[in-house]
Amino acid sequence: MLQWIHDRLSKVFWLIMAPLTIVFTLWGVHGVVDFTSGDARSLKVNGEVVPTDRLRQEYQQKLAELSRAYPDEIPKDTKKAAQDSLIDLAVNTALLAQRVKALRYSVSDQEVIDSVKNYPAFQVDGQFNKDAYYALLKTRGYTPEKFEGEQRAMLRTRALESALMISAFVTPDEVKQAVALQGETREVGVVTFPVAHYLATQKPDAAAVKAYFEAHAAEFKTADSVHLSYVALKVADATAPIDEGTLKAYFETIKERYTEPEKRRARHILIQAGSDPAAAQKKIQEIYAESVKPGADFSALAKKYSQDAGSAQQGGDLGLAEKSFFVGAFADAVFSMTVGEIKGPVKTPFGWHVIKLDEIAPGKTASFNEVKAEVEKQYRKTEGERKFGEQQEKIEQLAFEASGSLEPIARALGLKIEDIADFHDGLEGNVLAANPKVVKAAFSADVLAGQNSKPIEVAPGFIVVVRAADRKLPAPQSLEAVRSKVESLVAKEMAAKAAKAEGEALAAKLSQGQAFAAVVKPLESAKGKAEAEIRIEMPKAITRKERALPADVVKAVFAAKAPAPNQTTASTEVLKNGDVAVFALSAVKPGQLGADARNEAEKLARGEGGVDFMTYLTALKAAAEIKSSSAIFE
Repeated sequence: MLQWIHDRLSKVFWLIMAPLTIVFTLWGVHGVVDFTSGDARSLKVNGEVVPTDRLRQEYQQKLAELSRAYPDEIPKDTKKAAQDSLIDLAVNTALLAQRVKALRYSVSDQEVIDSVKNYPAFQVDGQFNKDAYYALLKTRGYTPEKFEGEQRAMLRTRALESALMISAFVTPDEVKQAVALQGETREVGVVTFPVAHYLATQKPDAAAVKAYFEAHAAEFKTADSVHLSYVALKVADATAPIDEGTLKAYFETIKERYTEPEKRRARHILIQAGSDPAAAQKKIQEIYAESVKPGADFSALAKKYSQDAGSAQQGGDLGLAEKSFFVGAFADAVFSMTVGEIKGPVKTPFGWHVIKLDEIAPGKTASFNEVKAEVEKQYRKTEGERKFGEQQEKIEQLAFEASGSLEPIARALGLKIEDIADFHDGLEGNVLAANPKVVKAAFSADVLAGQNSKPIEVAPGFIVVVRAADRKLPAPQSLEAVRSKVESLVAKEMAAKAAKAEGEALAAKLSQGQAFAAVVKPLESAKGKAEAEIRIEMPKAITRKERALPADVVKAVFAAKAPAPNQTTASTEVLKNGDVAVFALSAVKPGQLGADARNEAEKLARGEGGVDFMTYLTALKAAAEIKSSSAIFE
C-alpha cells in the first residue's frame, strides 16, 4: 500500500534476527544452524567443526569500528581481546546448539507459524500479512523455508533457556530480605569540607618546602623537549575565488535541493487479497462500479468498504503527499490522474485499490536570489573541502619526497613554517602538545634524526607535518626554579590535613550524641567563596539511588553500621577530589514488602534464572573439548 509501510518493514527487519539470549549478541539464529561444513581454519567444539567465515566477517567489522578509535594502529592487545570475544561467542552458541540436539528438544509446526506471525515486521494494521512476509524475505535474500528453519532452531534453543529460567525460585524469606535491602532508606546529614576552603590560610615555611622538595626531587625535572617546526594545512584556509557567475552555475547543479516536489491528495478503498484473491478482485470491481455512478459519495464508500484501518474512517483520505510516499503501482496511478478522477482497480502487494484524486499541489523551485546566501555558504564549504583534499594529497607526497625539509612543502602550498622553541608533552595552551599523535611523532626516531613526520591529522580538516631539533632531555631542577610550585603543593597538602582534622573533630562530636543542627550551626559563618564553601546537607532520608549527594558518600552511608536507637553513627569520607565529607547516620528503615509481593518474587526469580543459565553455560564450556587455531583470523 503506502511507501511508509514498506520503509517501516525495512527498518525493523533486524528484529527478525534480534538476540533471544545473551549468547546471540552477534550470532543470532545463524549461530544455531550454520555449523555444517569443514574449514582448515575452524574452531572445533567437542569434535564438531565450526566454520570461521562468519567469525572473520564479524572480526573485519569490529576492526573497522576500532580503526576509528585508533586511526594510526590498533594495539595488539585490543585486537586480541576482540578475537577472544568473538571466539567465545561462537563457542557458546555451538555448545547450546549441541546441547539442544542431545536433549532432543522439538518445536511444533504451529509454534514456528505463531513465531513468524507475531513478528511486527510481517504485520499490516496489526495482522499478519502474507504479501508483506514474502516481499520482505525476498528483499533480504531469504526463502520461507530457510527463514522458518532458522526460526525452528532458534525456538529450540530458547526452550532450553526458558527451562532453566523457570526452574529458578526464591523463598519468601529471600524476597523479604531483598526488598528490605533494596528499598532501605537511611536518614543522614552531611557536611563537606572542601580542601580549597583552607588554602588561603596555609602558609608553608621554608623548612616544610625544602623537606617536600627533597622527598619528591624526582618529580621536579625539566620536560623532555624539542624545538618543533611545523606546517599546518587547514580546511578553513582552503578558500577559493568566487563570483556571481560561478555561484549561479553551482546553483544549477544543486537546484533540486531547493525544489519542493509536487504533492497530491488522494483517497482510496482497499480490499485485501487474503486467501481468495479472485473474490477480492470481484469485490473491488463492484466497488469501483459503484464509486463512478453519478452522485456517488467516495468518502462514504471508503468508510463502508475499505480494509485499510489507517484511512477508512477518514473516508480513505491519505493526505497531501509526494510520489515517493506511495508504493509502486499506487504511486503511478495517483500521479497520472486529474483532479476528481476515479481509477481502479489498482493492484499492489497489499491488495486491490480504487483511487480518487482530490487535489494537486504543484512543485516549486526557489529562485537563485532567494537562496543566494545559503548557496554561497554551501559553495565555499564544498570548494574548500575539495581544495583541501587536493592539498592533502600534495602534502602527503611532498612530506615523503622532501623528507629533510619543510621548505618545499611551504613553497608548494603557500604555507608558513611555524616554530615552538620548547615543545613537550603537556605544554599548556598548545593544541599540538595536547595531541598524542603529534607528541609521538615529534619524539620518534625518524623525526629526531632530521626527517619530516608523515602528515598527522590533529582534527578533521587540520593536518600538520612536523620536524624536531635540539632535543633537551629531562634534567633535575633547583628548588629556586620550582619554589612557587612546591609551595603550592605543600599548601594543598596542609589544606587537605586541615579539612580532614576539622571533619574528624565534627564526626567525634556527632558520635558523642550532640545534635546535628547544633554542631553545624557555627559552620554557617565559616563559609568562603561559593566554589570553596563548607556545604551542609541537613538530615534527610535517602535511598541507594540518591543523586543529590556524592556517590562516595552514599556508598559509605549504606556500608556504615546501623546506629542504636537514639544514637548516631558518624564518620568521615575522603572524596575523589580530595574534599572531606562527614556524615551522621541517625536512622535506618528497611524496605517493606507491599501488595506487589508476587511481582518482586518473580523479578528475583528471573534474576536467579539468569544466573542459573550462565552457570549452566559455564559448566558446558568447562566440560567441553575446544580447539582453536591462531590462524582463524588470518
